Amino acid sequence: MLKKFNPRSLIPVALLVLAAVIAAWMLREKPTVSRGERKMPPPAVDVAVAEQGSFPMTLSALGKVTARELAELQPLVDGQVEWLDYDLGPGAVLPKGKVLLRIDSEPYQLALKSAQSTLAGRRAELQQELGQQQVAQEEYELLGTALGEADRALVLREPQKAAAEAAVQSAEVEVALAQRNLRLTEVRAPFDALVVARNVDVGDRVSPGINLYSLASASRFQIAVEVPASQLHRLDSGDVEVRIYGSQWSAGSFRQGEFVRVIPVLEEQGRLARVLVELKDPLSVLDPSQPQLLLNDLARVEIVSRAEEALVRIPLTALQDDNLVWVVRDNRTSIQPVEVAYTSGDFAVLDKGLNGGETLVTTRLITVTEGMPVRIAAGPRSVKELPADAAASASEAPGAGARRRETGGDND
Repeated sequence: MLKKFNPRSLIPVALLVLAAVIAAWMLREKPTVSRGERKMPPPAVDVAVAEQGSFPMTLSALGKVTARELAELQPLVDGQVEWLDYDLGPGAVLPKGKVLLRIDSEPYQLALKSAQSTLAGRRAELQQELGQQQVAQEEYELLGTALGEADRALVLREPQKAAAEAAVQSAEVEVALAQRNLRLTEVRAPFDALVVARNVDVGDRVSPGINLYSLASASRFQIAVEVPASQLHRLDSGDVEVRIYGSQWSAGSFRQGEFVRVIPVLEEQGRLARVLVELKDPLSVLDPSQPQLLLNDLARVEIVSRAEEALVRIPLTALQDDNLVWVVRDNRTSIQPVEVAYTSGDFAVLDKGLNGGETLVTTRLITVTEGMPVRIAAGPRSVKELPADAAASASEAPGAGARRRETGGDND
């Protein structure tokens, strides 16, 4: 017996057929995407504005601290040291005229008394001769005879008087010499001094040629520093500010020095010139609140010259390959050659190439071409807003501090 046909059994088959039809339609009608040219966004760059004005040049260099006056103190008389001030050893600061030691003075006291006795005898002989000359004068007048000049001098005992006067003068010189020798038994400081070394003790026998003390002047210390010869014309006027930084001082501490002169001798290596600066009261004797500058220290010196001409200053990060800058106009770069007058700290001061007010790229980029589009990451900063290095240095153009283009940048 045949089974009755059930229409519901066709539903699954119908669903499968419908799904196949829909899938075939979707594959036939799928959207197509055309591959176009990929565009990279312009790189983001930081910028700064070139500034026009009169900018001081700062030269910075290291130099050895030396004393303006150095002395190897030697005795001028010989004898045995009978006393010295042991408190005035190395490192002591003493005023001019301070007694350092005494040499046995007894022989020189006796020599002075002997010279004084001799002088008294010579003066007595002169008085006797003056009396005899007076008698001869009276006898000559009673004689009433005219004599020649030579004969008259002999009659009036002029030669004897001259000899007696010469003997007195010689005796006076001997007394002065004996007084001098007695005074020199006390060895004194010839100037306000720092005691560097002492080479004598009580009981030592000393004589001229033996070094007793090594002294350095405590009133002024000097520092000779090397600077580029091309910048000497900026120091000729002497209207400069000198700052001295001791290596032992706290950060930022400095003292005002004095510009002395340009030393007109070039160094054979590097062709650098030297300038001499001085510091008054380096040991802070007059003003103990000031830091002491140590002798033989390697101190840093900053010489700031007064600027007179109007120039353009840019940050060193804007200087490319020593003589190029990238100027941004309408978000596109323009490569501009420049001439650097000098560098000072984190800045380059230009002679030619810019007029001031230009927007310059300070970001390092791998490649820059004329007219390349860029995107300014932030608003342009003026040169004044950029950080400055306290330890400024100066060199002749196109000196240190140039930035190269080989390193990568932001290519977002």
